[in-house]
Amino acid sequence: MTRSILALLAALTLAACGSVEESDPKPRLEALSTPGTDFGRTLVGTRKQLDFLVRNSDAGFAKVKPLDVTGLAVNGGTLTSTSTCPTVPFTLAEGESCYLSVYWQPGAAGALTGEIRMTSNAKESPQVLAITGAAQNPLDPALGAIAFVGTPVLEFGEVPRGSSQSLPFIVRNIGNAADTLNISAPAASGWSASHDCPDSLAVNSQCTITVTFAPTEAGLSVPSALLVTDPYNASYGGLSLSLRGTGR
Repeated sequence: MTRSILALLAALTLAACGSVEESDPKPRLEALSTPGTDFGRTLVGTRKQLDFLVRNSDAGFAKVKPLDVTGLAVNGGTLTSTSTCPTVPFTLAEGESCYLSVYWQPGAAGALTGEIRMTSNAKESPQVLAITGAAQNPLDPALGAIAFVGTPVLEFGEVPRGSSQSLPFIVRNIGNAADTLNISAPAASGWSASHDCPDSLAVNSQCTITVTFAPTEAGLSVPSALLVTDPYNASYGGLSLSLRGTGR
């Protein structure tokens, strides 16, 4: 008797699940970066990055209708952006997502008032995130800040196997306090890096990071990025260079 009741309950549960109707789209627009939506104190002329998620629904919903995104815009100041999202209009099925990166490179001191605005077929449309920041020159309180000197060369070209090509990348402390750097070398077969950067880089001082490509096989090689961070930019994308070379 008990088994019969359990079987009946299971059948009713399955029937109920099969009759679940689609719920409305569940749009999500949220910050992924540690600082959220605030660029904080930003030195004039330097660039910072904040990353965001665009998603339809999440765990916990039985069935969700597609999210039709009709607008996804970054507005305000000197904000720019890149995105993995398709060109508007686009559709996100249940559980699908894409990403948006927002950059700020202020040209003058002052407050930033910006926003990310997403419009869609959801009842909650639009979704809006306010973007804030404070451009300063100089930074107050004082803080070190690094920048590449000149325009870095990213392409190592064709390098014969058994040979190598080295390129220098110079970074300078353009802030108003001593700076401590963290350098992550490009990682892939045949790539290495060295540097002469001190433990504390003084204001207006510079140091050199030398990257070497010594291919062991033929073909295009794209390592992980050369990444230089300090307390100023560690939560904002750092200084990142995507390098490439070809072994022959």
